[in-house]
Amino acid sequence: MSLLDTLKGYEKDAVLDLIRGAGIREYGAENEDLASKIQKVLEENSGEEMIVAGGLNNHDFSGMLLKIVKEDAQKVLNGLEAIAYVTGAVRKILYLPEEETELAESLKKEIESQGLAIEVENDIVNARLLRDGITCHVETLAAVADAVEGKYQAQTLVSVVRYTDSETAEEAKAPACVPFGTSVKELVGDLEGVKAVQVGEVLYLPEEVEDLVLTAELALCDGVIRVYTEGCCLLDTAVKKLLASRKKSCGKCTFCREGLLQLYTRMKEIVDGKGDPSSPAIMEEIGSVMSFSGSCTLGNCGSAFTLETIRKFENEYTDHIKKRKCTAGTCTAFINMYIDPAKCSGCGKCIPACAEDLIEGLPGYIHMIEDVDCTKCGKCMGSCPEGAIVRTTDRVPRIPDRLTRVGRFKRY
Repeated sequence: MSLLDTLKGYEKDAVLDLIRGAGIREYGAENEDLASKIQKVLEENSGEEMIVAGGLNNHDFSGMLLKIVKEDAQKVLNGLEAIAYVTGAVRKILYLPEEETELAESLKKEIESQGLAIEVENDIVNARLLRDGITCHVETLAAVADAVEGKYQAQTLVSVVRYTDSETAEEAKAPACVPFGTSVKELVGDLEGVKAVQVGEVLYLPEEVEDLVLTAELALCDGVIRVYTEGCCLLDTAVKKLLASRKKSCGKCTFCREGLLQLYTRMKEIVDGKGDPSSPAIMEEIGSVMSFSGSCTLGNCGSAFTLETIRKFENEYTDHIKKRKCTAGTCTAFINMYIDPAKCSGCGKCIPACAEDLIEGLPGYIHMIEDVDCTKCGKCMGSCPEGAIVRTTDRVPRIPDRLTRVGRFKRY
């Protein structure tokens, strides 16, 4: 018997009772009791045609939770049909990320073969279209399908990613279903050398992770728990997250569009060594307003990570803005590259190693780096047989400002 046939054997209120009895909550950033959410939507509907939709949170950039769709699309489609049945919706839409065109085409064929009236779109969830409707996360839809069929289990899909710096990450735990009640510490492992753990949109300090437990009420957002080690600059990480949000934003909500621009601009100034002491307070004010002023999770969650860094890592802002140093020692604006004149042999091997052509020198002369435009990539360091190229967060000692023969430069 298909799920649609099963649904026909229930009154709509009975299906809602199954959802309520299972204790299912709307997954992700909009974490709330699902039965209450449905009831509220039904009560507030203005008489417009009811639409139900499924998809990821718009602020989901990892796409890890698409695993649910890829491994059991039928369950997600069944959940969407169940929500449509309860709400009396006549239009059903499943949103997939823009790049997932092959998955969309595969689902369209499956939907057509079953004679279902479900639209599939490669786009972010259209929150404006769904103002009088209801949107559910794909994990929520899968849980609803299980509840209707009497198979629901209190668990969630989780993966763990560990960052060694602001850009380098490795998967520490592959995506797997984990029962509610599991300790987050058990999932992330050893916390030595860890600066913070991100669960959903919240940053937890190591000591806060010890008592943290996975529950239905803990908003995981994209299902990925991120572990940031001491080598990560959280301010630089915030810049990258804000830029990603700006690129994905549709730009139709003023607070999302302008708020993301303002936050990104100020954060970029800080990590570039041009920060204003007043910026953290201004950003906190902007971010707080953004958290409830957008139409979807992209705007409402876009400032969350930045706000968390301001509240929990004030010392890093002080270091960047007032002390002109990166706490993690990774922001290139606070890194200096130079060639030690006492070690340079004038061999010239570092010159072709610089992709930007910023090393000047002649055979037998001490080489020099054009520091103003240097990207601090460090590729030249491996080419120097003398180990003369130095990458440091300290001040640069006195070095030649013009071509000087090897052994002729006197530092003092």
